[in-house]
Amino acid sequence: MQLTSKDGNMVVDFYPVKFHDGTINESRMIKIVSFMGGTQSKSLINKKDFQREVDSRVEGYGYDVTGFNEIPQFQGALGMAC
Repeated sequence: MQLTSKDGNMVVDFYPVKFHDGTINESRMIKIVSFMGGTQSKSLINKKDFQREVDSRVEGYGYDVTGFNEIPQFQGALGMAC
């Protein structure tokens, strides 16, 4: 899922996580925060925090859902252990 702020400067992307054997991690998401086109942070979050953050940004801060990132990403690509 991709969320974009009202002014378009802040974008938050969430991706499913894939292990190296190709299986999907059902409990985690990769979160990438970008500001004015530059990546600010990358992190792993659990599904509960993902849902809370989406609700907060959409309902509380007026972010728009601007895309759906359905292609799983390797957790190791973030420099994190699998």
